[in-house]
Amino acid sequence: MTPIRSLDDLAAGMVFDLGGFVLTREEVLDFARRYDPQPFHLDEEAARDSLFGRLVASGLHTYAAAFGHLIRSGLLGSCNLGAGGAELKWPAPLAPDEPVTMQVVVEEVRPSRSKPEMGIARLRYVLRKVSDGVVVLDVVAPHFLRR
Repeated sequence: MTPIRSLDDLAAGMVFDLGGFVLTREEVLDFARRYDPQPFHLDEEAARDSLFGRLVASGLHTYAAAFGHLIRSGLLGSCNLGAGGAELKWPAPLAPDEPVTMQVVVEEVRPSRSKPEMGIARLRYVLRKVSDGVVVLDVVAPHFLRR
């Protein structure tokens, strides 16, 4: 993927397909043990009696993995200065070992009024299950980017 060099390389409506990844069962269990120890993330038996009816990945894990995938993709290259909050939605659960694909859509681009050397790009990350296209994560996050 060709990295974005500057905020000025982006325009609202641009779409980037970042390929996919899988959260393995072991990764799901490890994350849950460490950061989100709810029974439906940790135990097959307990998960059967939950809202989900099966073991599912933590939404926090799904978001962290998507953010990491975005950064590792190289899309933002060396122009990313950080992100400032996010609007998160988990429309459907994600099972361990379920492949997902990630798409990033540029929602808005605006130069900073107070810091002309940078600006803000509002990016929407969407994760979909490969098997049926169901969205499991929908995030809108502002990224501070160099100009």
